[in-house]
Amino acid sequence: MRNIFIIILVFFCTALAAQKTPNMMCIRLVKGDVTSIPTATIDSITISDSALLIHLKSGNKQWCPIATIASITFAEGDVSEYHEAVDMGLSVCWATCNVGASHPEDFGGRYAWGETVEKRSYTEENYTFFKNGEYEYIGVNICGTKYDVARQRWGGEWRLPTRSELAELTTRCTWTPETLNGVNGYRVTAQNGNSIFLPSAGLQNGAAPTEVGTGGYYWSGIVNRSMLSAAYNLNFKGYDAEWTASRAYGFSVRAVR
Repeated sequence: MRNIFIIILVFFCTALAAQKTPNMMCIRLVKGDVTSIPTATIDSITISDSALLIHLKSGNKQWCPIATIASITFAEGDVSEYHEAVDMGLSVCWATCNVGASHPEDFGGRYAWGETVEKRSYTEENYTFFKNGEYEYIGVNICGTKYDVARQRWGGEWRLPTRSELAELTTRCTWTPETLNGVNGYRVTAQNGNSIFLPSAGLQNGAAPTEVGTGGYYWSGIVNRSMLSAAYNLNFKGYDAEWTASRAYGFSVRAVR
């Protein structure tokens, strides 16, 4: 397996030297999900017997266990069509699964607000935009920007939902508790009959996830103007997208386009 990755990386370096670098590195996981990383954002790649580590120019790192990787390819153009969208009759179409997931019931990744890679622990101290005891301002609306994990990982027109787009799910759809393939969550059904499933992936504040199987927390791309340390989210306690939480928390992301 390691030899295969060495060959792939040699190809990448050769293309780079020839100035013919594809614009996307696509990592397809065994479960089917595809993570796309713009090659222009990659500083270096290292591998070990157990993991692939991508060092980004931003200083962040993308870590992926080799055992979970099915293939790595380099592509030009739009890779956003790897992911399905559901027309709910609302202002945007909703993805069928979370960012970092391959099936509707998969939890996917948890991300701090404005960060585009997963971490093993989520604290203020390791939050990219917490410096000198204060939360750094990166914009009121980060949808579709370099701080948007959905746009950075899925490409195309995929992005974080806005606060009002999350609210549409609560005011114009019916929420029904459901267990899908053994995973608790909610079936969100629109007036046109189409639906999405949101799994109870919990949240992460610190080293271990909590409320897994009972709670769900999904980021919007909108910060709380009156408290810049917090951003709006939809969660299974209120459903109304009026809640805000610390940007340093690890929440799920359901993309729209």
